Amino acid sequence: MSGPDARAAAATASYDAAAVEAKWQARWADAGCFKATADERQRKFFNFDGGPFPNGALHMGHVRTFTLGDVMARYRRMCGDAVLYCFEFDAFGLPNELAANALGIAPEELTRRNIAQMTRQMIRLGLSYDWDHVVTTCDPAYYRWTQWLFLKLRERGLVYRMPAELNWCPSCHTTLAHMQVDDGCCWRCDTPVESRKLTQWFVALGRYSAILSDSLERMEGFSPRVRNVLQGFIGKTPGLEFDFVIRGHPEVTLTAFARAEYVDAVPSYLAVAPGHPALADLLTRTQADALRPMNQRRRAQAAAQPPLDGFDTGLEAVEAHTGVRLPVFVARHVDPAFATGVEIGYPAADPRARQFAERHKIACAPPNAGSPLKGRPATHYRVRDWLVSRQRAWGTPIPIVHCEACGEVPVPEQALPVRVPILTPNLPPGGLAAVPGFAAAQCPCCGKPARRETDTLDCYFDVVWCFLACANGLKPDFKFQASDFADWTPVDWFHNGLDSLFYMHLYRFLGQVLHEMAVLPEPEPIRCYIGHDAVLLDGRKMSKHHGNVVSPDAVIEKEGADVLRVHVLWSANPLKSVEWSQAGLQRAKRLLLDVWKLVTRHALEVRTTADAPPMDASAQPSPLDKAAARAARRVTEFLERYQYAGCLQEIQTLIVRLEAEAERLSNRPSAPRDSFANGIRCLVTMLAPFAPHMAEELWEEIGGKDLVARAPWPILATDAPHAAMPKNPARGQREAAAP
Repeated sequence: MSGPDARAAAATASYDAAAVEAKWQARWADAGCFKATADERQRKFFNFDGGPFPNGALHMGHVRTFTLGDVMARYRRMCGDAVLYCFEFDAFGLPNELAANALGIAPEELTRRNIAQMTRQMIRLGLSYDWDHVVTTCDPAYYRWTQWLFLKLRERGLVYRMPAELNWCPSCHTTLAHMQVDDGCCWRCDTPVESRKLTQWFVALGRYSAILSDSLERMEGFSPRVRNVLQGFIGKTPGLEFDFVIRGHPEVTLTAFARAEYVDAVPSYLAVAPGHPALADLLTRTQADALRPMNQRRRAQAAAQPPLDGFDTGLEAVEAHTGVRLPVFVARHVDPAFATGVEIGYPAADPRARQFAERHKIACAPPNAGSPLKGRPATHYRVRDWLVSRQRAWGTPIPIVHCEACGEVPVPEQALPVRVPILTPNLPPGGLAAVPGFAAAQCPCCGKPARRETDTLDCYFDVVWCFLACANGLKPDFKFQASDFADWTPVDWFHNGLDSLFYMHLYRFLGQVLHEMAVLPEPEPIRCYIGHDAVLLDGRKMSKHHGNVVSPDAVIEKEGADVLRVHVLWSANPLKSVEWSQAGLQRAKRLLLDVWKLVTRHALEVRTTADAPPMDASAQPSPLDKAAARAARRVTEFLERYQYAGCLQEIQTLIVRLEAEAERLSNRPSAPRDSFANGIRCLVTMLAPFAPHMAEELWEEIGGKDLVARAPWPILATDAPHAAMPKNPARGQREAAAP
């Protein structure tokens, strides 16, 4: 046996995943088939993955994010869209600084090493990125514009510096934003967070709370789950405000806030936050001494149980309009940063107020004991302004110079970037302040000796504009202006885990600001974000911290990238977590081997039919034609709804149908093979987004033209053009499609 028959027999005998995957990764690179080209004749599709923090090798959570994104990118290309698919390396940050110190190397050396390792792993996974549009936040060409953005926000009054009670991690020696505190502990090291008063830099997120909350419900491309969580994060709280005068202190007025659902109840006390500025004038020295430990109490303890600490000030507050008198308590559970920092206790309506009243023996008025207070309508938001300064060295330097004569002076645009100094191994705590010579500067205004700001920016600030940098690729003529982003923005589909969805609030905030600056034509920079859940092992999220990781490299080495991709995609649709299992991995392997054996066994006859005359258009479609058309339609519907597990289930069903047809045809040598050949082509084409390496090899075996990555998507049911993106692809997700 020789020629095509021999090749088919040899292919059927074995599948060498390593060789096939390396072959097609090289072919894709040589062909440049994933390079994005904006073309007015094509609908643009900007497909973006939330990038990794390069603190080691890729983990399975990364694999899930990037594989989900890659399927979407490949599918859209096959539908004829002009696709830009890319991500950023979120390369600054404290974890790499600490890890580098532990290894005795510089943070940049460790970061670059990890980026190289992750890049290699991404290529092995078959991810179809346009690498010309991948950016790295620690490159001076990138953080120059991060610093520029900081200064532009400051010009608009959206960046300020002030002393405040802040979250402090004693292990990491740095401040933390509220979104970086998880159940009272540091997001990175799980150390209980303390409170410290420091002068720091903030971004005024709160000014945009109303518009971001009101516009969120119109974001139909965001899944309901994402919208609900983001609304909870913004914390829109309608209610009433009331003015109280303190008896014996007529010069002091306390404005209290009550939620709308409580105001019809009868009030029993006034609760003031420990950090409220009016307390300095109201408390005795003894009471002030009692307040200090309450302010310094660890936030971890507050998260562990309802914070019912407090004390009776002995003061009485009188409501200005009704004359209602209420005792005044200091209460640790009242947040000084929310609303007015003063709450009205309604024990009959609010369970926490009832617990506080019981603990402190506050007399509670009966429900019908008089008319409710009368106040003015007010709406407050729980989201806080964004703390963006950090006391570390491996980060974007804040471009401010402190001059005794001129005050806070921005570094001129032509002098950007303020470069990260060369960091030596084993840096002492203290960040850039501990780097010899960094702080010494000359005032840009008066030329006198001055001090450079030594805090660096939170890495959240580094990535808040990353998708814009990726859209442009930071070309040499980049100016952070509208024309730099016109080809690709807004992002059409953003892929990231639900554990990072609070980034979305920051992206939306920046979109609003840049729209006001005429940099972006639309205020919403991202059209569609569904989010996906985690990868679990034995019911617990895979994490280096938990020590329960499975190495993607080890799986690829043993089974191949396509098997890993299919397992992660088939185990559950994105809104559910994926439970890692060997059984699921073996199921994915069996599916791909079934495809391989079926197609290679019949590759010759499929190639033979490729040159046959087209079937008469008036002819009645065969049952197999109908089955293939139904499979193509169903897979397309599942892809549009972001339900990839359902796609693979349909592909498996088509394999069974084709195997049955192959058995039938083996007993009828003279029967026409056109429908069967078309079904095989349909199968290989639909497999391409999910197992791209095997699909390319099989496409070549059956005589497919060019690359299957460039083949048209088989919408056989209607031959209609590709459907537009649904307004809410997550609406009505049927997780039952995931077996």
